[in-house]
Amino acid sequence: MRKKMNTVIYNKLLLQAEEAKEQGMKKLAEGILSALTATPEDEVIKYSFSELDKDVYKGLWALAANVIKYYDLESVNSEKLNETIEILSSKFIEELQVSLGVENTVAGPLEPNLPGEYK
Repeated sequence: MRKKMNTVIYNKLLLQAEEAKEQGMKKLAEGILSALTATPEDEVIKYSFSELDKDVYKGLWALAANVIKYYDLESVNSEKLNETIEILSSKFIEELQVSLGVENTVAGPLEPNLPGEYK
């Protein structure tokens, strides 16, 4: 199941993209808009940290594929590439947690309950 942003953050990001566009920050505006889905969704969907980690990892592999295409490579060492992607995945999440101000939280609000845990 695809995870979507809640309406509040979706609309705030949409407004920030429009403002960036008006201020001539085309790259920022395009970056934000490319990350947004067609519509927000307020349905609460459980999303664990391991799922987040997996999604970032897969996203970085997709980006690595773009670099491979750009250089028109005929061979790559996937194990070496994987080591780099795993390091970048972890670092990427850590850096975003700092930027978002959530680096000291134990779990996100969408983290599934542990057996016997109630929220």
